[in-house]
Amino acid sequence: MNTNRAKGVAISVVTLMLMAQPAAAGPVINIMGRVATVCRVSLAGGSPQVAENGERDLGRLTELCNNVDGYRLVLLHPAGLEDAAVMVDGERIEISSDSTRTVIVDSNHADYRDRNLTLLVADNTLAVPINIEAQPKGMIF
Repeated sequence: MNTNRAKGVAISVVTLMLMAQPAAAGPVINIMGRVATVCRVSLAGGSPQVAENGERDLGRLTELCNNVDGYRLVLLHPAGLEDAAVMVDGERIEISSDSTRTVIVDSNHADYRDRNLTLLVADNTLAVPINIEAQPKGMIF
């Protein structure tokens, strides 16, 4: 090994040791925490009025879920609703007529957002009892 190369290696080793000194000399603090899973949905500002085409403005849907794997919003409704749907921010989602549950939001990440929600039912359908539940997809703490 020539002299210049040996000097270069020695300087590199000394530089690495000097760079490591401050980190090793001071205290090290590791912070770790666990946050409770929060997954909720609320609906506000709807109107009891039914439009001629069967539209019912359910209001503003506010969803909050901090689950890293995402969440689903599930519409709970009576079975047998024919030709019924919901509009979530303008996107039409058909309501399953042979079930009492329809997924209206399926997110693969944590989120907080507001959306407009409208129920579309046949003109002769009177009151339709519905509920919405938020379901986290991943581990729950």
